[in-house]
Amino acid sequence: MDRDNLVRTFIAVVASLVIMVGWQFFFAPKPAETQPGSPEAAQVEPAPGSETLPAQQQSPQPPPEQPVSAAPLVVPNAEPYSAEAVVGQEGQENLTISSEHREVVFSPRGARLVAYRLLDHDQAPGVERPRPLDLVSPVARALHHEPLYITTGDAARDEAINNAWYVVSEDPPSAEERAALDLPEETRRIAFDWADGFGLEVHKTAYFCPEEEYIFRLSWDVSQNGVSLEDAMISWGPGISRVGEDSSGNRYAYWGRVVAALPSELLHYDPKDKDYAAGVVWPHGFGPRWLALDTQYFSLAIIVDSQEDSLIRAFDTSALGEDALTQSFAIETATRNMKIFGGPKIDTLLKQVDGKLGSDLGQLVDWGFFGVVARPLFLALLWVQSFTGNWGFAIILITIVIKLIFFPITQKSMITMRKTQQKMSTLQPKIRHIKEKYRDKKDMDSRKLMNEEMMALYSREGVNPMGGLSGCMPMLLQLPILWAMYKVLSIATSLRGAPFFGWIHDLSVADPYYITPLVMGVTMLAQQLISMTKTEDPQQKSQQRMMLMMPVMFTYFFISLPAGLVLYWLTNNVLGIGQQILINRSAAKAGVTPAAPTKKK
Repeated sequence: MDRDNLVRTFIAVVASLVIMVGWQFFFAPKPAETQPGSPEAAQVEPAPGSETLPAQQQSPQPPPEQPVSAAPLVVPNAEPYSAEAVVGQEGQENLTISSEHREVVFSPRGARLVAYRLLDHDQAPGVERPRPLDLVSPVARALHHEPLYITTGDAARDEAINNAWYVVSEDPPSAEERAALDLPEETRRIAFDWADGFGLEVHKTAYFCPEEEYIFRLSWDVSQNGVSLEDAMISWGPGISRVGEDSSGNRYAYWGRVVAALPSELLHYDPKDKDYAAGVVWPHGFGPRWLALDTQYFSLAIIVDSQEDSLIRAFDTSALGEDALTQSFAIETATRNMKIFGGPKIDTLLKQVDGKLGSDLGQLVDWGFFGVVARPLFLALLWVQSFTGNWGFAIILITIVIKLIFFPITQKSMITMRKTQQKMSTLQPKIRHIKEKYRDKKDMDSRKLMNEEMMALYSREGVNPMGGLSGCMPMLLQLPILWAMYKVLSIATSLRGAPFFGWIHDLSVADPYYITPLVMGVTMLAQQLISMTKTEDPQQKSQQRMMLMMPVMFTYFFISLPAGLVLYWLTNNVLGIGQQILINRSAAKAGVTPAAPTKKK
């Protein structure tokens, strides 16, 4: 293969990486202008004249000026129930369950979960006054539809169930409960009970095991005259809390989608997809093993004990105003016993959770096409970071190790390529003579004869034209690692809010002053310049100018990408410059000189 084909091959390899980066740059979910995590978004009021939600999607909202009373609900045509009304005391304080990494807050009114705070993670990294990340969506609060909201198909009954004051009690689980739910003796059992005195009863029981930090178990039931209401469903959503990435330049940030683990596949549902706007319902007995409300770094998953009817539905949130941008799914399920995980999407943590629950929540971490490379790479980064204490230094050290591993292959390949280039340069006059001989002949037979003459020339001179490809082989071998690193640094929750030094306070978002992307572009340009050989061939000059456009393109693509990715590529470029200098010296010692300038006769 001649040098022209070699350069075209190299351009194709680099362009493929540019396309992969560009695809993520242009098609990753873009940040919204308004951050629903802010107090303003949580208190947004319905826009005047906006359409109301359909009955099956509407969330009952008690008028704030006239709170729903705890008076018993009279059900028409219902026979009197022997039990008396069981109503909690109005104005009870919220119940908080605290542990080392998590804080869960229940409201006795409606027995709803009003806060689920992750104490080790900030709502918006880098702010002066950080506050724990709360997975309860401000949209749910604005809709008065906090997690554990119950729907039965009757608006009046739902209003009473979700706004009455419940009786709250805490007792150790019974031996039967421990056996049925596989609970340790030290489990905390929190019960919420309410009955209207006319046959309607609601019971919710939450179980907290000390060793299950990000998990709690929930049993619940709604019955009328002692008969369980099969149509009753319990929900979480819409969405979980946005966590600030979308307002800080993180193009990977997304929220509101649902992940469903079906028996044979993992499906993702995006609220922006009109095909799922009305929701997704699975037939009885064929529901997912678990459903998760998913964001880039955090998830809330409901693991059902039995695959009963499950429903995903999208809330039409136009009533909150266009600026709220609150389109998101809510999860509803009819199963009466479930396990709930709410926490960061950290691979090692999810593996521990799966070991305890027998689930496969580890699939929430999307390692991408080269997952077989990406996951070990992440574990290596995690191990190095445990020694350095800084994710930026861990990225640099791992990049150095990768470069050292491939250095012998790269050096040998580049020297082989230089030798081939040198031999090819001496044959250029003869090659041009053959091409000139067949220049005006366009038929296939003439083309075949020209190729045969060129191959005979290569054979006589002892030149392997495919040797020119050897310089591209190291890059081809490294492409899976490059893409895997790209993916790891995009999804690693550990990098969220992780500082490097100086002005880089968060490796998961873009460099606020664009310093590292610009330096990266300069180093990439320098690497291109020192690897080029002088030539007088106009076609080769044109190809070299095209290669010099690559640093400009990469700088444009990387300008808004997370600083961790830019740091990796910058380190790779700096090492590449040093590597190219060593390769040039090795080639000189081996008696291989750059291709001499050639002129057309």
